[in-house]
Amino acid sequence: MAHNVSQDEELLGILRDVATHRFHQGRQVNPNSMLYQTVSVAVDRGYLNNATLDANYSHTLASIDLTKATLTEAGTAKLQALTNADDDDNQDKDATATGDNNQPEA
Repeated sequence: MAHNVSQDEELLGILRDVATHRFHQGRQVNPNSMLYQTVSVAVDRGYLNNATLDANYSHTLASIDLTKATLTEAGTAKLQALTNADDDDNQDKDATATGDNNQPEA
């Protein structure tokens, strides 16, 4: 079952996948999907080079091709920032789960 993710979580996944060259073929997606919208944001903000988006692929589909995509300097910096934020969130969740929130005892 799918769960909703934030755009930052989706962007983190896309930037990681582009950095590790995990896109081996283009795909057709709903132009209203989180994937398409997030790739569009990444392109608009200058995080990706050589990403191909086509919102006019068909009446109901758009296409995304990230096979030749690479991260720009801004993309690399954003990936690092999102990775650090994700690591911080995971540490906070771990501390909450274990009750170790680094607070002095009264």
